[in-house]
Amino acid sequence: MSVTLLTALLLQVTAMLLLRHRLGKLWLRRPVTMLVLAAVVYQGLSAVLQTFPSVRAWDASLIGIQQGFINEAALVLSAGMLALVAAYLLTRPERSMAAAGEDGIRAVARVLDWRLLAAACTPLAILTYRGQGYNSGTAMGAGAPLATDFADMFFILLVALTAYGFVLRNGRQWFLPTLISQSLLLAAAGERTPVIIDAVVLIVLLAQSGLRPSAWQLRTAAALTVVAVLAITGERAAQGRDLFHADSGLATRAEALGGGISHARSGQAGPGLIAQAGARLDGNSFAGGILQSVSLGQPRLSPVYIPESLLIDVPSVIWPSKLAHSAIMNPPLMEMDYFGLRQINFLPGFSGFYAGFLSPAWLVLFLALLGALCGIGERRLFARFTPARLVLLASALIAVLGYEQGLPSMLANFRSGIVLAVVVKLAEVVLSRRARKSLNKPAPAH
Repeated sequence: MSVTLLTALLLQVTAMLLLRHRLGKLWLRRPVTMLVLAAVVYQGLSAVLQTFPSVRAWDASLIGIQQGFINEAALVLSAGMLALVAAYLLTRPERSMAAAGEDGIRAVARVLDWRLLAAACTPLAILTYRGQGYNSGTAMGAGAPLATDFADMFFILLVALTAYGFVLRNGRQWFLPTLISQSLLLAAAGERTPVIIDAVVLIVLLAQSGLRPSAWQLRTAAALTVVAVLAITGERAAQGRDLFHADSGLATRAEALGGGISHARSGQAGPGLIAQAGARLDGNSFAGGILQSVSLGQPRLSPVYIPESLLIDVPSVIWPSKLAHSAIMNPPLMEMDYFGLRQINFLPGFSGFYAGFLSPAWLVLFLALLGALCGIGERRLFARFTPARLVLLASALIAVLGYEQGLPSMLANFRSGIVLAVVVKLAEVVLSRRARKSLNKPAPAH
């Protein structure tokens, strides 16, 4: 392992230790902590796995890129995440963490009624299992039906909130049965990441509400999540993604996932699970390829494209002609074309998304700015314990754990949470007014 890579890993460890020291026992409830943990996986764990030749041999992202540039990219991106943490901590986020009192928990249970959330989630689930909803194979907004767009925007968030509302109403003893149901519903959509994300969201929301699962529940939850991920991996390795894009129904998908576990256990021709993980989590090669191209004399792209890329988050209702400008709102594709990278499924990730537009020093400063903004946002988010703020917390966790998607898509996930938080806030106001009217209503005369 090179000195450059060891230094990058040291920077990642330092970032985690700083967060743990300043935020104390509550550090794992913070979206920024989850963001940094995701960076450690994509920039650190993947780099360690790639030191094994049997893993490197199956990572197509490494072809044509010298290892020295990949290690340099890991160092730059790790320095950027450390700068993000430092700027985040300068905002003193630890000063804001509202306690969940009994009145607050009752208000949340009343507004985030799991029955209403389940009713809202059910049509999105039906669309998904009919191949017309989440993970339907149709790009969001690219001529997709409105119902498909709604499923893409809200399915993952609503599943997590429904599970949370159910456990909040019925008690912590229902955590594992609820997690199993949640994982099955998500696994049947055919994507592994949402299974992990919603498990984290459920645990964090419960902990925030004073219902932190016990140690054995957490260990069992981790094992169940791994089983669900392996089931999806095995089924996709054996049959591809067609089942999850077709009108196959929940029962057929659940049966296929059961077979997927045996496929994953028996193994398939090709890379093993560890080698697949090394390639699947490679968040350094994209920036490494750009650094290599720059070293050969290719100038960087203009930073002007960075704010333009965020226009993808403007709703199509407000900007109907948005799709006509899609070329400038896809930075990775632009960077691959401009820097001569292979046309494969690179994972730029949150920290490496704009590596082709900013020099290493400016990229570190840009990430530091984002860290300060995250700190300011978290201080407002945790200032009070309310239903709307819990919805925002859930969407923030979903956004940061979608690390591989990059900043524009992460903001799009958070935008969905904002929309739902507004609806929840309106419901909270209506219910509060009804409660006040009921209290003020004069007693009947005898």
